[in-house]
Amino acid sequence: MRKMISTLTDRQRYWLEHVQACEASGKSMAEYAASQGIAVRAMYGGKKTLVKKGVLPVVQPTRFQRVQVMEATASSQWRIGLPNGVSVAFAGEVDSRALTTVLNVSASLE
Repeated sequence: MRKMISTLTDRQRYWLEHVQACEASGKSMAEYAASQGIAVRAMYGGKKTLVKKGVLPVVQPTRFQRVQVMEATASSQWRIGLPNGVSVAFAGEVDSRALTTVLNVSASLE
């Protein structure tokens, strides 16, 4: 991987740093680009180039995940069972980004 990074152009290293910073921030690409004053289209283009070069992995996001309601209650408590046997439980309000992250990570566990 180091050898691959050393063969990148300055511009490709620039985009690699921004893509990695975006991922570390937990923000969407659009949010991160706006916060940095970068055109989101250019950032996606930079990432696409890095994926083609094999520097970044090809990642296909899961659009839908089959779930089973484990317990139906009228309160603000939730328990979600995933097909891999993992169940996620929480109480109170949860924002959609946090819930998406937790479910995606949980769904990838074996």
